[in-house]
Formats: sequence, structure tokens, C-alpha cells
Amino acid sequence: MFEVLPVSPPPPPSPPALLQLVESPVSDGDQLLINGQPLPVRWRFEPGNPDRLWLPLDLLEAELGVEAKRIAGGNLELSWFGQEQTVNPGEQISLDDEVAVEVGALLRGGGMRLQLEPGSDGNTQLALQLPAPRFLRLRESIREGSQRLVLDLSGPTLLPRSDGQLQLPLSNPTAAARALRQRGLEAGIDGWRVLLPIEGWSQFSLGRPARLVLDERSHQLAPMAKRPQPLLPAGSGLQMEQRRLGIRRQNYRVSFVRFDPTAETFNLVPLSRQNMVGLGSLLGLARSQGAVAAINGGFFNRIQALPLGGLRDDGDWLSGPILDRGAIAWAPQELPRFSRVRLNETLVNDAGERIALNAINSGWVSKGVAQYNSLWGPRYQAITGREEAVLVQGQTVARRFNHAELRRGVGLRRGETLVVARGGAPLPLKAGDGVSLERAMVPKAFADLPNLIQGGPLLLNQGKVVLNGKAERFSSAFMRQKAPRSVVGTDGELIWLLAVEGQGNAGPTLRETAELMQKLGLKQALNLDGGSSTRLMVRNGGRSSGRGFGAAIHNGLGIVLSPNR
Repeated sequence: MFEVLPVSPPPPPSPPALLQLVESPVSDGDQLLINGQPLPVRWRFEPGNPDRLWLPLDLLEAELGVEAKRIAGGNLELSWFGQEQTVNPGEQISLDDEVAVEVGALLRGGGMRLQLEPGSDGNTQLALQLPAPRFLRLRESIREGSQRLVLDLSGPTLLPRSDGQLQLPLSNPTAAARALRQRGLEAGIDGWRVLLPIEGWSQFSLGRPARLVLDERSHQLAPMAKRPQPLLPAGSGLQMEQRRLGIRRQNYRVSFVRFDPTAETFNLVPLSRQNMVGLGSLLGLARSQGAVAAINGGFFNRIQALPLGGLRDDGDWLSGPILDRGAIAWAPQELPRFSRVRLNETLVNDAGERIALNAINSGWVSKGVAQYNSLWGPRYQAITGREEAVLVQGQTVARRFNHAELRRGVGLRRGETLVVARGGAPLPLKAGDGVSLERAMVPKAFADLPNLIQGGPLLLNQGKVVLNGKAERFSSAFMRQKAPRSVVGTDGELIWLLAVEGQGNAGPTLRETAELMQKLGLKQALNLDGGSSTRLMVRNGGRSSGRGFGAAIHNGLGIVLSPNR
């Protein structure tokens, strides 16, 4: 057994080149080139002193390898090869459906070159370039059975991740791959890139000089999924199908898988995390639950990594539904049901006072009272700036917490419920009070269905378009937006999981998505989270992603062999 290897620096490299910027009146666009690789990504540039550049957080994490740590108050701490930056909520803007942050200084410090240039369609595109550095050496240490690898590099590099694989651009990839293989890793080579499976590894970068650190996760850590399942064998019978469909002179590629849930071969399951705080890859969720096919699920807060919608797994409300939005609910070996849903919960104390609860285990916050239990995770920390709470054990109030205590965090154990009041909402409960919970589901028929996932809006009902953004409290801008889409639906006999991508365009609007589902013969259909979250994969049978990179997600839908569940 060896001591942990300190992350000590190799000899310092030559100073990186500064960010180069071409003046242009264009301030935003939807086409990005990263070392010549095109991606349909929104960006915003504002010339000035200094120049300011906004890029989607998804892109920064998935393609550049920027580490984003969520801290109190909605702030983000960004880190990339020694360049560090704190981004406050005022610097987090919305570019269409993406959360974007200002990173001009971060990229400038890392030697990234920027070029604004005309695209093939006549619009301005943004080109990012970073020369591949040289691999210098690999250092290793082992402690308590866990391995640490440190790759010393001549400078920063891009760290694109996709489907559990790191694609590491280097000027001498053969040397790096050979060194990694000698340490037991299955490193491949694709051109100038080292292909490195990193499932089971965490990674971070350091600078001055540049280093990439890989730490093997402890085998004692619990798996990501709530109830892991064994891996499925190949040749299970599911295949990804694709069709190209046109609407209003625009073409779209629709990728899908479909199966009969009553045939007792496959089963639809939620792909849920062990707790509700955090994000991960669809591939990781699918593997840990043995899914042969999977699609991303409902909405979530990307900054705080919290769910924004209903998620029920085998009868457990991991996260409650919000805003009367559309959902799919089902029992094993049955076709799912589709509807807008609401969960009405009321807490009643000994004096008969009734306290309406507006959420359970949810990242959706508003003035009022919500509840959190151990399915949320081992601890609850205040999400907003003004909260107080009581802890209920069984049916009795055990103690009260002020906001300072909630900011530090309160432990949650099985059988306990934390009742949280926000925005000055009254909480007429004290230690020793008895309480009871009343719960009713709308529609009532959904109450007995053990599985549910909420997205929205509903697209089809009985084959008719039923889009109603106002009823599900989606903005008009969201309803008009063109983007890649993820959909779950049924034609009355089969369950379909679908991903829709634009062909030479940004993707369909929600109405166009509904019409595409009609063309395919679906009777019921629900929109799931889209944009960069769109991801559909079939084991040994293909995959589709909305914007060309695999963004982290919160939950999903998976197809498993029935005996596994």
C-alpha cells in the first residue's frame, strides 16, 4: 500500500496564447465550432472591455470539461485547468432553453482562441480553438484499494465526455494510451484523441502547469440508481428505428424504440437516482438498472441539480408533481395513462388547522409550505433565502428549525418528514403537536398506479393535438421555441420512446412535434425534457442526442426485461 500521490506539478509549460477576438456587430448565434467540429449551440457575445461571452453550462461541462460546483445562493464555482470563476445568479442567463454563463475570462486564461466568422448559411458562427497539448507523463498512487492517476500535460485541453467515455485530444495520443493501458485502463485511440472509459472514475483538472486527475470511486459507494438491476444480455430484441419526416418545408429525423408491455418480455421503469440532489449520465442510470433502452426524463433545475416534476417509482413519491403539468403513469405489463396531474396534500394539526402543502421532495419552490423526507437524500439544505421548518417523526412534531440551521443542513432519516415554510408562509406547529396527512391525486385513477414521470406539455390525447401551455404554466416563448425533443407515447398497442432532431434546422416546435407524432400513428404523447437533455439509446443498437453532446440529466425512462423488476 502506498501513500496518496500528491498532485504535484511537472515542469512549467510555456505561457498559453491569449484569447483572440474578431470585432463583429453580431452579438449572438446558434452555430458553434469547437476545433472544427460543428455543434448547433446557442451563444452570446458582447464586445467591450473586457469582452463578455456566454455559453451554455451543458456545453461547458460536456465538451470543455469545465467543473461546475453548485453553492449556496444559486452561485456557481467554475474551474478549468486552474482557471477559477464564481458566477452569481445575475450572470446566469437563458439562451432559449439553456442556462448560459459568462466565461470570457475563464477561456481567455486557459488559452482558448475565439473567432467570429460567417457560416455556410450566411449567419455568423463562433469558432473555439485550443491546440492539443502534449502528454508528458503519467503518475499513479493507490490508497485503500482506490487508484489515482495524474496525467501531466503541456497545457490545457478540451475534455469532452460522452456515454461514459472521455475523449482526450493530445498531440501524442499513442504515448498516453500506452501509459494508461499499463495501469489497467482500456484506452483507445481515434485520430488525435485518447478514448478513455471513465464510468466509476471521477475527474478534475488543475493548472499552473496543466494536470488531469482521475480518481477511482470507492467500491463501497452506493450506486447511482435507486434499485440497481443486473446488466441485460445482448440480443434482447429491441432495435432503434429511424424515419425522416417533413412538416411545413422542414425535415426532421425521428429515432424511436417501441415494445408491447403486455407481452411479458419488457417492462417500462423509471430511471431514478438514489437521492434527488444531483445529476448524472443517462448511460450511467441505464447501466445501473440494467436497461436495454433508455430516454431522458423530466425537467430539472440545472444550476441546483434538483427535480422539477413528478417522479414516482414503485409507489414511492421521489418527487411530487408540479403546476398541473402532463405526466405518464403506469403499472407493470400495462399500457400507460396520460393526463395533466396534481397531488393535493394537506397537513392537519391537533387543533384542526389545515396547512396546504405545495410540493414534496421538489426543486420547484414558491411561497408556501413543502415537505421533504429521506427519499430526497440524507440531508436537506435551504434552497431559498427565507425558510423555517419543523421535523415530524411519525405523527408528532419533534422540533423546530430556523433558517440558519436549515442553511447548515438537517439530517433526514426514514420515518421523518421535514415541513418547510418559505416566503413568510405561516407554520403553526410546535414541538409535541400531533399531525396527520391527507392526500388526493388528480386524476383519481392515477393514485393506484405505482410509476409516474412528469414532463409536459401533453401533445396528443386520443390522436388529437391537445397542446395547452397556459394550462400547464409554460411560457409562450417555450411553446414557440424550436429545439430537439424527447417524447414518450403509445399507439394503443405499443409504448414508444422517441427523440426528434432537426435536419438543417434547430428542431421542431411543440406543435410540430405533436403533428409528427400524429404522422407516426400515436394516440397519446407527452413531451419530456428536450434541448441538450434529449438522449435516446439502445444497447448494442444505436443512440441519438439532441445537440451532439451528452448533457447530464436527473432522471429517465428505461426498458428492462420483465423478470428483472
